[in-house]
Amino acid sequence: MKNYDLLNNDKELNNIIDSINKINENNLFACHGRYHTNFVIETVENLLKSLNFNENIIELGKISALLHDIGTIEGKKGHAYRSSEMSIHFLNKTNLSQESKDIIIHAIKDHSSGNEINNPVGAALILADKIDISKNRVLELGKKDRWHSNLLNIERTILNVEDKKIIINYIVNNKFSREILSEEWKKGIMLPIKASNYLGCKCIFQFNENEIDLS
Repeated sequence: MKNYDLLNNDKELNNIIDSINKINENNLFACHGRYHTNFVIETVENLLKSLNFNENIIELGKISALLHDIGTIEGKKGHAYRSSEMSIHFLNKTNLSQESKDIIIHAIKDHSSGNEINNPVGAALILADKIDISKNRVLELGKKDRWHSNLLNIERTILNVEDKKIIINYIVNNKFSREILSEEWKKGIMLPIKASNYLGCKCIFQFNENEIDLS
């Protein structure tokens, strides 16, 4: 994990991640900075370990998660492509092979759309990114928005892997609206299913450990 550790301690990179929400406070509804980055890193690592991928794939997954939203420093629109371009500068500080760099760059570029999943790193990144919907992601601007204010009723997201099933459990309170989630987060439902299928697993959604059909 030495390349991940190198980047995780990079001052320039950390300054970007820690500045994203503040710089975009007038146009960003959901966190794309430190909290979200850490959630995605931890979830990617948990997922890939649970599916018995090797240390190399796990490290590439963690690096892609660390870098995946840095382009949001210049705004949310087009941030996936911009993040992939900006990541090249940081990847060049490592001793990763060009093949490994290309896997990371592709995963970051595709993480918003999920149109070109072609490796487990990209699949894990998409899944981890899309399931991060909870009160912890909602910024001040989001509290005034119908979709994001509903997320204030999700306490946390828990991911588990059991018998080729990826289980996404949202811990919600009684004010949470399943209808708003289903109406406005279709991508956040379909892409985890698509990514899970790529990884050879069935995607199961739960509210408070009760299985639900969101497909």
